[in-house]
Amino acid sequence: MKRFNINRFGKTLRWVVSVNFRKLLLWFAGSVLAVFLGEILFNMMNPYGSPLDMILDVSQFLAIILILVSMIMASSIVSSINEKRKRESFLMLPASNLEKFLSLLVYSSVICIACAFLAIVLGDSLRMLAYWAVGYQGMTSADGTYCYSVTSDYYGDTFYWWSSAIPMLIDNLTPTITTYDEVPKDLMIVQTSFIIGLILLIHSTYTLGGTLLRKYSFVGTSAFMIIIDTLIIKLIMALGLTMFHSQWDNGVLQSYEIGLPGWILTIAFPIFSVIFYWASFQIFKRFELITNKWLNYDIFKR
Repeated sequence: MKRFNINRFGKTLRWVVSVNFRKLLLWFAGSVLAVFLGEILFNMMNPYGSPLDMILDVSQFLAIILILVSMIMASSIVSSINEKRKRESFLMLPASNLEKFLSLLVYSSVICIACAFLAIVLGDSLRMLAYWAVGYQGMTSADGTYCYSVTSDYYGDTFYWWSSAIPMLIDNLTPTITTYDEVPKDLMIVQTSFIIGLILLIHSTYTLGGTLLRKYSFVGTSAFMIIIDTLIIKLIMALGLTMFHSQWDNGVLQSYEIGLPGWILTIAFPIFSVIFYWASFQIFKRFELITNKWLNYDIFKR
């Protein structure tokens, strides 16, 4: 089968979810408990006198955790079929290679990440409920008083100890895109394209690493990315170039520059992302029941 069929894809994805459902459910329940206890311990280890400070730090910590989990999930695209029995059953499904590959991609990069986000929401909700139930008041100030709430002009809201950290978490994960009135159109478009391209490149790189490597895919891919990023940064610094530079005075943009590396990387990121996704699919098409101990692709047989 060479053509893509949405019905076959849906059935293949349902098979992947059903086979991994028990593992996903246990992982989800454990994550909810870990987030709840983690937030409580985080606050105990760093006693706060203001609920706003606590929520700010917790949201930043949760954002880092979610990003790490997302990269781990992307690099675990074929981990569910690494065993011979599961791989044999999966490869024998009446679906095309593209449908099988996309089902694994959607499961690892959409369903698992959505479950991770939901676990964070539920864990944070349990913390909110616990603080509200016990009437948590935070750490006393120097004069022996408690800070029950803080009104922030910047966020335009009042924060309590039982307030949610999820809105700030979403804000931390959302790229800052300024309005056309504040920044020239070309600078905003290039910077936005750069951020989106970088996200795609990171995901495609971890997808390729997860498809190629049989073991320690996250560690191996992360090490590769650190080396490449370091080399690129050192090259840009050695050549005295800049990617993006802007000068502001009291909130007013005075001057800006889009450097040559900024243009090159903005164009290169989507191109390399497509190449990495294509390479990952090509490796997947050549999967065998028994593969190398470290790799899913036997280079010497090609």
